[in-house]
Amino acid sequence: MESVLTGDIGGTNARFVLFRDGQCIESSMQILPVAERPNLADTIAAYLEAADCGPIDKIALSVASTAEYTDEMELTNCDVSFKVSELVARFSLQQARVVNDFTAAALGVVSLPQEHLQLIHKGESSDTNDGMQAPHAPRAVLGPGTGLGVSGLFYSGSHWVPLQGQGGHVTMTVQTARELAIRDELAKVHGHVSAERYLSGIGTVGVYEAICKLDNLANQYTDAKDISTNAINGSCTACSEVMQLFCKYLGVVAGDLAVTLGSTGGIYIAGGIVPSLGEYFTNSDFLHWLHYKGRFSEFVSDMPVWVVTGGEPALFGAHQSLEPHYDNYGFTVHSC
Repeated sequence: MESVLTGDIGGTNARFVLFRDGQCIESSMQILPVAERPNLADTIAAYLEAADCGPIDKIALSVASTAEYTDEMELTNCDVSFKVSELVARFSLQQARVVNDFTAAALGVVSLPQEHLQLIHKGESSDTNDGMQAPHAPRAVLGPGTGLGVSGLFYSGSHWVPLQGQGGHVTMTVQTARELAIRDELAKVHGHVSAERYLSGIGTVGVYEAICKLDNLANQYTDAKDISTNAINGSCTACSEVMQLFCKYLGVVAGDLAVTLGSTGGIYIAGGIVPSLGEYFTNSDFLHWLHYKGRFSEFVSDMPVWVVTGGEPALFGAHQSLEPHYDNYGFTVHSC
């Protein structure tokens, strides 16, 4: 019986689950904080000890890292690192495979049941109720969490091919004098101001701090969840401005991705932040700015849009990456 440990390693938490002979053992799911142990191998060891699952044959990991196709990995938004070869040696593995977190999420999205997908726009000319008028057309996948993940999917004729990229780090553009002032405050801290500096948990806090500085306000909140909560209940004008910009910029970035990929198969909004916003997000200007693409507005407005509300797509996508037809796609892999 083949035992595979699958993990989704983000900047805040690591989610683990076991697969045995291809079947997910849901009772084995655990979430562990990653920052407590600077070497990811120690976090994996802690999981295996707590799960008391015996030896494992393979590891498949979805990792929020900019280091692609290499042995040594460092998480983008957390001071944690590991070597894939050391995982193979320490846990006596037959194979270890590592993919970018949103590459894995993209792979996992295509197999999610409808119960984990909320259709918020079915496409202006769609004659279906589920938005699946072009089931094999390219798809765009992005989502803000601790960072901003970006990927896409293309159908090969037999399976989906995911993109491995770092689209969250593209340069963010602004449109108004107020937005420019906020961007300039962020630039004083970071230099280059990427999309992730707005569209992430870390970015939400950074934009809030910039607004407080511009408006000479007391900096009351240091947690992104507090900022979004106070925006939703309308108790803080600075928080409201942060989240209005968040929804706008997510629409802008998603629209840019959709035009770039020609994602007539749909746009999937994943990550941990958007599902927690609920109706605040669906009632926001997100769709307006998603479709605000000049001569290509109609093109993008025909694309269905889903919010991924659950189902752990990155875990299932990481497991799918072990399929032999992905052996030549450049995923980091070490075999014993």
